[in-house]
Amino acid sequence: MLKSLTSWYVEFVILVIIWIILGVVKQKFPQLWPKKVLILDVMLVFIVFGLHSVSVAWTGLSILPFMAFAASAYGLVLTLYLIYTEDDFRFKRFFVTYWRTLDIIGIGAYFIMIFIQSAKFLGII
Repeated sequence: MLKSLTSWYVEFVILVIIWIILGVVKQKFPQLWPKKVLILDVMLVFIVFGLHSVSVAWTGLSILPFMAFAASAYGLVLTLYLIYTEDDFRFKRFFVTYWRTLDIIGIGAYFIMIFIQSAKFLGII
């Protein structure tokens, strides 16, 4: 049973269900949801787990250490860029820019992995 819950297509369906539930909570109970937090910001945590399982299933190796290194390097470069262009460092601007960029990279990497896994599942690759 645990093996069937960790297959890539079941995890994809679970992510879609979580996305729908978060969307309903955000619309029906706006007083419980912080105004500046997007659904994708919360979904990144679940997408990271999906990235790990899909990458292990596809290559036998987790992509998370490589993504953590890339995120750290991006954080350093973004910090230097913000200091160079603005002469001061505002943590709020840094954090929002950093987190939203990680959202885009994470969802993009997850969809690329899902596309490759589905092509492999269908026998195209």
